[in-house]
Amino acid sequence: MLAHGEIAVAEGAVDAPSPRAAAPGNGPSSPHRPAVCWLLSAGGAVAVVAAAAALSGFHAGFPARWNPGVAGGFSSLDNWVTAHQQSNFFLGTVIGDISTVLAVCTNGLLSFLTWMTWVGVLAAAGAASWLAGGWRTASFSAVVVAVLGLSGLWGESMATLSLMAVAIILSVLVGLPLGVAAAVWRPVGQLVRPVLDVMQMLPSYAYLVPVVILFSIGNPAGIVATFIYAVPPIVRFTQLGITTVGGDVVEAAAAFGATRGQVLRKVELPLALQSILLGLNQVIMMALSVVVIASLVGTGGLGDSVLQALNVVNVGDAFTAGIVIVLMAMALDRSSGAFGGRIGRSGRRSARQLALLWGAVVLVVLAAHYGAGLGDFPSGWSLSVSTPINTALSTLQNRLYHFASIPVVGGTSNLSSFLTLDVLNPLQRVLTALPWWVVLAVVGGAGWLFGGLRRALLLGACVVAIGLMQVWSATTVTLSQVVVALVLDLLIGIPLGIAAYRSRAVDRLLRPVLDLLQTMPAFVYLIPVVLFFSVGNVAGVVASLVYALPAAVRATTLGLRSVPVDVVEAGDAFGATARQRLGKIELPLARPYLLLAVNQTIMLVLAEVIVAGLVGAGGLGYSVVVGLERDQFGQGLTAGLSIVLLGVIFDRLTQGRSRAGTFTSAT
Repeated sequence: MLAHGEIAVAEGAVDAPSPRAAAPGNGPSSPHRPAVCWLLSAGGAVAVVAAAAALSGFHAGFPARWNPGVAGGFSSLDNWVTAHQQSNFFLGTVIGDISTVLAVCTNGLLSFLTWMTWVGVLAAAGAASWLAGGWRTASFSAVVVAVLGLSGLWGESMATLSLMAVAIILSVLVGLPLGVAAAVWRPVGQLVRPVLDVMQMLPSYAYLVPVVILFSIGNPAGIVATFIYAVPPIVRFTQLGITTVGGDVVEAAAAFGATRGQVLRKVELPLALQSILLGLNQVIMMALSVVVIASLVGTGGLGDSVLQALNVVNVGDAFTAGIVIVLMAMALDRSSGAFGGRIGRSGRRSARQLALLWGAVVLVVLAAHYGAGLGDFPSGWSLSVSTPINTALSTLQNRLYHFASIPVVGGTSNLSSFLTLDVLNPLQRVLTALPWWVVLAVVGGAGWLFGGLRRALLLGACVVAIGLMQVWSATTVTLSQVVVALVLDLLIGIPLGIAAYRSRAVDRLLRPVLDLLQTMPAFVYLIPVVLFFSVGNVAGVVASLVYALPAAVRATTLGLRSVPVDVVEAGDAFGATARQRLGKIELPLARPYLLLAVNQTIMLVLAEVIVAGLVGAGGLGYSVVVGLERDQFGQGLTAGLSIVLLGVIFDRLTQGRSRAGTFTSAT
């Protein structure tokens, strides 16, 4: 899953000590240089803040007169592209040919799946899953394929599968070589990292318009939008897998006369295969998580079914399509994960077994197509669950929304009013009332404390850039929502993570729920959220909370499980109770993972900002939505870039102290 994959990236770097950090004079052990750095850095910071205060005064917010016209520049660029789309060689020929190739691949794959018939697809899915993970994985995949047909969404499912397959193949073809290059050549890695940061944090809604301008409405635009969102994991995991190969192994291969290319092909890539396959798993999951977003540019499939159902407020149909997306994601996740687990272990299938298996699949496909004359899943076999879902939702709304229906708290309307009037609005007023240079001082000071001068300068530049794009007020609204969603996620997620760590039964119960929360399209649960909490900031906070909760739970559980067993046993030997062991041993040692839980929760909440804007949450997400719906490309992209900058600020602040030492970085 998404959060799990990102946790794995961080896990690989948790215990990697920096040689520079251990060297004399590089950390706080050097008595003279730190003092000088303290004085110089503090004096420079005071001078910058004083100059900013003198230039802009003590009024709240960012000066409106400091407007370089960023939004207007983006709009002008958009107009130029539109005007020259046919006459320009790159726009008309290169982009046009790419669009044609993507469309041909998608349509060809869909035609092939249709030719295979539903029985052939079922047989092929079962065989591939059996090869990957055994009979349990195969049984699960077969059940999922059957559900695709029983839901009445077979055609839509095949369209989505074709589109996602092309996007995933494109991501692998581009991401794998790029990850290798980033690992082998340091300048490539330094160049790629900020690009990947932008691709991951820029809301997909924000780049739909430029994608449509270049590729027009249809499958090519959906594939490109999915590619932008899904390719970063395989680049990062490939780079991580190669760079974490032991130096002694590489040196041994070089000592036996292996060239650099031979070391890469025969040593580093095989040893990094587990990491690469995990990256592929994340590509699959992230591609399926943007199915509904891709349908906004005319891709059709399951995402279009979700949108059509939501347009007529039919939550049952939307939920059915959402469940199909979730099950498809779970089947691919289980199969790809099981295949990755088999790498390097015994139990490979023999060539004869493979030949017999795929020969049987081919015979089944030919018999189903030519012998039985089958096609798509029979429509008469479909089972609708929309009506029971809509009835249950209406009953829940009547019982949960009204006053006194929930003990102590009251109805969800009471909870919504409390969060709005007593939490969100006061926090927003405080943030809005702060002068921009106060925010600059706080953010820059925190960056300097945790990462040195470079990080302080980066974060300060992000703060100034947000102000210059004239979205300061919207940013404060988004910031208040992020803070509240983060606090609620941690208050709920960390205890659940602890419970999953202590109880295997709780862990088994939570796993499918977390899978559901991560892969269910946000558009599906937006209407229930609005029904229970009404349109506004609270609905946006709840939607963000639901989306980000799995990261907090899984990071906490993983961190507690990473605590060495001998340390825990030593605590038990000294008579520590379960509470003392948790508070004084396990949680302190799991601190890097808890910080990771905070980091990932913030990133996922920011990724949901646009969706929250669709239910009236306001802030940057609403600015993106309004800007794009009114064909104001500059406003929408400016707000999207501001979300990226806000994500960079939070990401760098939650990474902890620099490994090389705060004072070393400051110099």
